[in-house]
Amino acid sequence: MKYHFMVLGSETRQIYLAELLQEAGHEVMVSEEYLPGYHDAVLLPVPQTAKYLQENLPKLQKGQVIYGCNFPQPLMKQCMEKEIRCIDYMKQEGAASRNAIATAEGAIAEALKSSCVSIHGSRTLVVGYGRCGEVLAEKLTALKAHVTVLDRKEEKRARAEAYGCHAIGFDEAEDIMCGYDLIFNTVPALVLDDRMLSSVKRDVTIIDIASKPGGVDFEYCRNRSIDANLCLGLPGKYAPKSSAKILLEVIRKTIMGD
Repeated sequence: MKYHFMVLGSETRQIYLAELLQEAGHEVMVSEEYLPGYHDAVLLPVPQTAKYLQENLPKLQKGQVIYGCNFPQPLMKQCMEKEIRCIDYMKQEGAASRNAIATAEGAIAEALKSSCVSIHGSRTLVVGYGRCGEVLAEKLTALKAHVTVLDRKEEKRARAEAYGCHAIGFDEAEDIMCGYDLIFNTVPALVLDDRMLSSVKRDVTIIDIASKPGGVDFEYCRNRSIDANLCLGLPGKYAPKSSAKILLEVIRKTIMGD
């Protein structure tokens, strides 16, 4: 069955996704804003789902399927009232795990660009040992970094240690923050506040890959010239074609029935 897709945004991942859909025999339109006509599905850019949905919601039509990531609840409610179905790519089976690999690789690339030290031999802290944190810690360990995992849950710390990392709780972290060359945050809540950051190295590099607004007190970092970076949309930036294939698989399963 042939479908008509409206692909919004000029992100490279979106362009690859449009090409993959065209190769599969579907009709595809690519634009920065919703164009007139009927479209079975509208594909929003992953890191800017809220922005594009807010801008284009009045034009969307009953019965359409909208794809994106981290849909704001108020906008989802409006979609439901218009009988529009919202599908979060990363809530579909397997997609988030595969996306975590590209995210971790992108986070390491960002660290290499920003830091004054190499990964090999660095003292590195990974905050949060969820899906992204686990993959990131594994890849950093493979690059011979000395990796410490910071997580509230004892079972996650135990798993991190089983995979060769040192692991600590937040009650232990404050006194040893001065020991890290690189800090990666994966927790989407303010965990690296002024208290936690007060003793970090002058030349530390912080890479925050959590959902906006992240988990770092960026104002505190700016005021003290700490190199802290909120890095969103890393799969689309560093592995756009591979990332587009992940999104395509979700579309196939949810609208095409493959």
